[in-house]
Amino acid sequence: MSDKTNINRRQFIKATVATGAVSVSDFAPPALSQKLHDAERNSNKIKLKFGVINDVHHTITEHDLGPDIGEHSEWIKAFAEAMNAAGASFVVSNGDQVHEGYNGGIPSRYKETEFTRNLETYKENMRLFKGPSYYVLGNHECCGAIDKDGIRSIWHYPEDNQFIPENYFQFDYPEQKLRFIVLDSQYEPDGTDKKPFCRGYAEGYIPPQQLQWLCEQLDEVRHNDYQAIIFSHQILGNIHYPYGVSNAGEVQRVIESYSDVVPVAFHGHLHDNAVQRQNGVTYVSARRWIVDLSADWAKRFGDWLLVEVFSDNRIRVTGHGASLSLDI
Repeated sequence: MSDKTNINRRQFIKATVATGAVSVSDFAPPALSQKLHDAERNSNKIKLKFGVINDVHHTITEHDLGPDIGEHSEWIKAFAEAMNAAGASFVVSNGDQVHEGYNGGIPSRYKETEFTRNLETYKENMRLFKGPSYYVLGNHECCGAIDKDGIRSIWHYPEDNQFIPENYFQFDYPEQKLRFIVLDSQYEPDGTDKKPFCRGYAEGYIPPQQLQWLCEQLDEVRHNDYQAIIFSHQILGNIHYPYGVSNAGEVQRVIESYSDVVPVAFHGHLHDNAVQRQNGVTYVSARRWIVDLSADWAKRFGDWLLVEVFSDNRIRVTGHGASLSLDI
C-alpha cells in the first residue's frame, strides 16, 4: 500500500469522524478507542464555574435618583442563591456595588455612617452565597464617603480569611490551573487614588506600578502553564471614554502580549452588553444589574453572568435576564 493511500485514508477517517458519519471505534483498537473517547469526554468537562454581577447600585438611603437605584437586597440574594444552585466556586462583584458619590452633577449627600451601612448590607446579602465573594472597586464606591482602605476593611474581613492588602490582587485555583486577576481602575490620570466625593467619578486609569504588577502576574501564569481571567470595573478594551480607562491602549498592549494565556477580561461600568475581540483577547462588558420595570418581577430579578471553564479551556458565558451569552 502506497504512502499516498495511507495519507488519503487518514484524511478520510478524520473527516468522517468529524462529521459524525462513523465513530472512532470503527477504526481504532478497543484500548485506543476508549482513550480517544475519554479524551473527548474530558475536553467537555467543566472544571470551574463562577458568577459575575456588576453595577448593582444598592443603597438603603433615601434618594431621588430614580427607581433603578435603591434597596436591592432581594436581587442580590437571588444572585447568591442562583450561584449556589449552579455550583459556582466563587462570585465576583465587578464594581459599583453601591450607589454613592456623584451622579452626574448631583453631589453626594450620604454621610460616612450611611455609606458604610450600604456596603455592609451588600456584603451581608452576598453572604448567602456559600463560597468566596470577591469585590472590584467601582467609581461609585471610591467617590463615596470613605477612602479605599476603609472600603477594603469592610469587604475583606480578616476573619473571612479573605483580607487583601491591596485593591488589586490575584487568586488561584491550582488544580484547575487558573489565575483570576482583579484590577483597580479607580485612579486619577496622575496615578493618585480617587478620593471621597471626587468629581471626576466616571474616569478610570491603570497606573504604571499596577501594569508592572500585571506583567509579573502574567509571566507567572505563562511559566506555570495556567490561564488567566481578568476583572476590571472600567473597560480595558476599545470603547469610548469615559467608559474605558484613559490609558486603554497601553493596557491592551500588555494584556494582548499574553493572549496565549489570557482569553477574556470582564467589565462593568457601561451598563450594557458589549463584546470586543482583539488580538486574541475577548473583552466582555455585562449588562448592569437592574430589573426591567416593565417585566414580571416574580420571574426576573436582574442581570448576571454564570461563567463555565472547560477542561480544554473553552469558556461558556450564560447571561441571566438581559445579560449576554457567548462562547469564548
